[in-house]
Amino acid sequence: MITCSCKAQNAGCNSVKRGKVVERTTEKFNARRYYAKRQGGDYQFENHRQGKVRQFGGDNGSDFVEYARKDTEQFGTYKEFYGKMKTLKKVGRYYYNEFNIGIWKLYDENGYLVETIDKDAPYRNYPWEKVEKFIRENLKLNLSDEYVGVSRYVDEDANIPIWYITWSVDNTEVSSVKINALTGKVVSREVNEVRE
Repeated sequence: MITCSCKAQNAGCNSVKRGKVVERTTEKFNARRYYAKRQGGDYQFENHRQGKVRQFGGDNGSDFVEYARKDTEQFGTYKEFYGKMKTLKKVGRYYYNEFNIGIWKLYDENGYLVETIDKDAPYRNYPWEKVEKFIRENLKLNLSDEYVGVSRYVDEDANIPIWYITWSVDNTEVSSVKINALTGKVVSREVNEVRE
């Protein structure tokens, strides 16, 4: 009689640590596949669950990094893995490499959750959904257009969260709008000529 069992990777299991229930991940980076298939400095592939995936890093003990995003989605997933242990170090979502969004989680080398960071906290009064609606309805722009860009930052001088939208219609001008994310008010509109 032969008995065997499989254990799937689970990124959402909980564990008891010092009398408290804490989140723990068992997700690990597949370094064997990465080193076997990478070309140059990275390994790129596509799968039905993640979409297009790009992995890089790991040289000289550095951490491994993975970006994944489906072509049909605006947001992708960023993962960072410890170079030595290959365990998940950081995970979160991003918008076209422009800004991080949502809850980001940081884990120690043993997979225990050590910190969560809410990247949306400064933008709660004027969240992504309102920006997306503003772009579609007020600016009449398509977010999938390669000449439309959205970023966000906290103005260090005024300590105000800002949404920054840029677009170009005919490659001769670049327009931009800044929105105060506390009030939802447009704080500036600009049109600049493109110089060659």
